[in-house]
Amino acid sequence: MRIIRPLFIVVFLFGCKNQTNEYIQKFENILGERKTKALDLLVFDFENNLDKVYPNISLQKAYEQYLKDLIDPKETDWDKFRFLSDETRAEFENSGLKKEVYNLELEFVEEKKDSLLTYYSNGVGKYMRAIYEIKEHDTLMMEYYKRREIGGLMQNEIFVNGILHFRPDFNNYFHKRIVVIEFTY
Repeated sequence: MRIIRPLFIVVFLFGCKNQTNEYIQKFENILGERKTKALDLLVFDFENNLDKVYPNISLQKAYEQYLKDLIDPKETDWDKFRFLSDETRAEFENSGLKKEVYNLELEFVEEKKDSLLTYYSNGVGKYMRAIYEIKEHDTLMMEYYKRREIGGLMQNEIFVNGILHFRPDFNNYFHKRIVVIEFTY
């Protein structure tokens, strides 16, 4: 019995890891190789910025603090929220990832007597299709998909409070990417 229990735990953990890898593979296949690499660059830049802004805390706590600071009405250091390098910004656009995530529309604003570019969620792009295919991965993924499908882009406060409610694990491949994509324009 003593041998069976540890063996069962190892098999169970290996099975979970394979399932997670299966979800990642499915997500990346739908998104495409170049767009996946662009998304990886976004995460890389984001985490480098977290390391600079919050150098003495874990990655998990840094993500959480970033989100809390983003909606803190007392926050005045807006530079700490800028994380994209010029190269990554260019790849975000040139890879087509930006178009898969967002629709841009030129809208005339009567009060300003001017036209403004407005971002909308691309509900039929590869990003949302990839999220749809892996939404069963966990509760946070399911809720994110439902809310983005219904409401499109969310106000920062709604997004932050919503994601923190589900206790994200920022070592999780998908949880990281959701946060990063929501704050990349």
